[in-house]
Amino acid sequence: MKNKNYGASSYSFSESTSRHFSSGKYYLILYIAKGTCHFKVDDEWKYCSTEDMVVIKPGNRTSMTFRGGRHQLEILELRVLPEYLETLSDESTNLLEAFQFVPYEIRVLRVGSNLSMLIKNITLNLVAISFDDKEFGNHLYEKNLVTMALILTVRACIEADQVYRSNKRRHLLMDDVFRYIHMHLTEDLTLEQLEKEFYISRYHICREFKKMTGQTPHAYIVKARLDLCCKYIEQGIPIREVYEKGGFGGYNHFFRAFKKEYHMTPMEYYKNYK
Repeated sequence: MKNKNYGASSYSFSESTSRHFSSGKYYLILYIAKGTCHFKVDDEWKYCSTEDMVVIKPGNRTSMTFRGGRHQLEILELRVLPEYLETLSDESTNLLEAFQFVPYEIRVLRVGSNLSMLIKNITLNLVAISFDDKEFGNHLYEKNLVTMALILTVRACIEADQVYRSNKRRHLLMDDVFRYIHMHLTEDLTLEQLEKEFYISRYHICREFKKMTGQTPHAYIVKARLDLCCKYIEQGIPIREVYEKGGFGGYNHFFRAFKKEYHMTPMEYYKNYK
C-alpha cells in the first residue's frame, strides 16, 4: 500500500480458511467479487455471496470463514482514512459525513448488479494501479477512481437502507392487516373492505399474504374462523350455533370447509375431543 490515505487489495481463497479483518483507523470496505463466505457481525454469522459488500467503520474488527468447495472465493478490499474523505469532498458532497451518518459499525449489504459491477471494476483498477504509478496523470486518475468507488459505496448503502425501510413498512402494514382481520373475524371480511380500510390495493394484500403465510387472504380467514369454531365445539356449544359465532354465513359452507380442513365432520371432531 504505497498511498497512506487509502489502500486497495485483493484476496483469493481456494481452500477452507478463516481470516480476520481489522479496520484500524480506516473505513474498511470489502466486496465479494466471487464465491460465498460468512462474516461475523454482532456475534452472528452473516452469509455473503457474490455482489455483497461489508462496510466497517474505524476501530472495528470482523472475522470471515470460507468453507471451501468447487468455487474460489475472491474478496476486494478498499480502506480509506477519514481525513482523506474530507479532501475528496466538495461543497455539495461531503463523503466523511455520509460515512459517519451510516448507523452501524459493521454491516453486510446486498448490492444491486449494476452498482456491484461498477464497484468491482473500479476496485480492481485501484489494485492494479499500485504496480504502475509512473504513467501520465496517475495521481489524478487514482484520486478519481477512489472518489468514484466511495460514491458508489454510499449509494449502495442508501439503496440498501431504502429497501430495508420499505420492507419494514410493508411488514408493519401487514401486521395491522392481520390484527384487523382477527378483530373482525366474525364479521363480513372482503378484499374490497381491506383495500378501503388500509388504502392499498387488493393485489398488494394478496401478494404479501402469499409471501408471509403461503395462503390467500380468503384461505387464511377461513382457517382462522375454523380454529375459532374448534374452540367453541370444545366448549360444548351446539354445532348449529358454532358456525354463526365463528363468522360463517351458512351451515353448508362451514360444514364443507371444516371437513376439508380436518378430514372429519364437526360432530366427529366433538366426539373425538370428548
